[in-house]
Amino acid sequence: MGHPKLSLYLLTKNRPGAGGFVLPLVMMVGLVIAIVGVVMLQQSRSDQIGALNQQFAAKSLSMAEVGVTRLQDLLNKNRYLAMFPDCVSGRNSSGVCQDSSAGAQKSWANVTNIPLLTVCGAAGNPSQVQSLASSQAWIPVNSADPNQGEYRLLTYQYTPTAGTAPGTGILTVEGRVNASSQTSNSLSRLEVKIPVEPGPILQDGVPGVWLQSGATGNNTIQGDVLINDCGTSLSGITVTGTDPDTGQPYAAKYTAMEFPDLPTGVTPANTLNNPSGTITLPRLSGTTIDTPNAQGIYEYAVNDINFQGGTNTLTITPGYKVRFYLQGSINVGSNSDIVHTCVGYTPTSGCKPTDFQIFGYGQPVVNGTNITRPKMCMSGNNMLEAFILAPEYTIGVAGTGGGVGGVKGTVWAYDWSNSGGCGSSTNNIVVVQQARWEDLGLEPKNTPPSLKNVASWSRQGQ
Repeated sequence: MGHPKLSLYLLTKNRPGAGGFVLPLVMMVGLVIAIVGVVMLQQSRSDQIGALNQQFAAKSLSMAEVGVTRLQDLLNKNRYLAMFPDCVSGRNSSGVCQDSSAGAQKSWANVTNIPLLTVCGAAGNPSQVQSLASSQAWIPVNSADPNQGEYRLLTYQYTPTAGTAPGTGILTVEGRVNASSQTSNSLSRLEVKIPVEPGPILQDGVPGVWLQSGATGNNTIQGDVLINDCGTSLSGITVTGTDPDTGQPYAAKYTAMEFPDLPTGVTPANTLNNPSGTITLPRLSGTTIDTPNAQGIYEYAVNDINFQGGTNTLTITPGYKVRFYLQGSINVGSNSDIVHTCVGYTPTSGCKPTDFQIFGYGQPVVNGTNITRPKMCMSGNNMLEAFILAPEYTIGVAGTGGGVGGVKGTVWAYDWSNSGGCGSSTNNIVVVQQARWEDLGLEPKNTPPSLKNVASWSRQGQ
């Protein structure tokens, strides 16, 4: 290829007016080169902006993911919250929820109206819930460095029926790069669907004692103790031992759950009215032959058992299932006893402490400010193996009998007695937890729901 200057010289040599042609040509070539340069510069800048926007979009999506994770954690700590929406009455143009604090709406923004959200202040953070739901305010991912990014709750909806499980919670969260420190205000929105199921009771052990009011005084419980009364100090309850199923030490704790309802519509085929002397149940021979129900359970209508005088022994034969539907009280004196024990029974698999169940239907008598409750005053002579559900009863274990008496199973009652002839003020173990949910055939009410793994996770358009 020839030299460029020589070529241009030869092109213009001996051509009239050639000098006037070259200048515009040079200018046109220069203009094309300049245009190409500008286009390439703009393309490079566009590529840079595109890459930067992708970075901001990825970061804002990351902020939304952090928000979803933190809100899921909040729901797990306040599981009753998962069954209610964030706002019922809608939001104004500023994103402020219109639920009135004086109204009846049950929402995150009106969190004090949600029943059972926390247990005597021992769980969850209602003020945090109300704060984030009242307005759609942005929350820094790192409060020490807000420039890292922010997230906010956009909505939480629950279907089909608020306050009832099963259902589905739909959580929508936005994340953004903080506009004060970035050249982009990129937003990302995530929607997750959370299945909400009724709480699985079997995850927690059966309490050895469950009381609606008061503590257990000086008596010791070898098992978990549940308390519904927030005015009762847990320090007034002494527990000992370790749960063999979980390996965790037994503990006293508040609960928002409620007793299951007593069985209704039961018509026992057998009666036990004011028994005395020596009695063995079920009665399988002699003048009285007891009849089991269709499930093989021997059910008895019982008015009162008063073993205060004389020597009386009521024995439940190991290996049989027996239920008392008690209308009155039980009082067992120092020379008497109610006996049900699987100790030494062969085969042991055919006998469980909860094979003997006592359901107390008695009601308190109100006289002005005085309330007299029905009682179950158990013997201090031996450990009666039984399940007792008596929502309105006072229950205690006598201090006589060498302090070896009590209940091996579980006792759910209104309160516990340490005095008045129906209890002991000593620190002996009066209840040993020996029950399993599957053996009781009952489940508490108002159990906290269970939050399952997210069913779907999708990015929404803004």
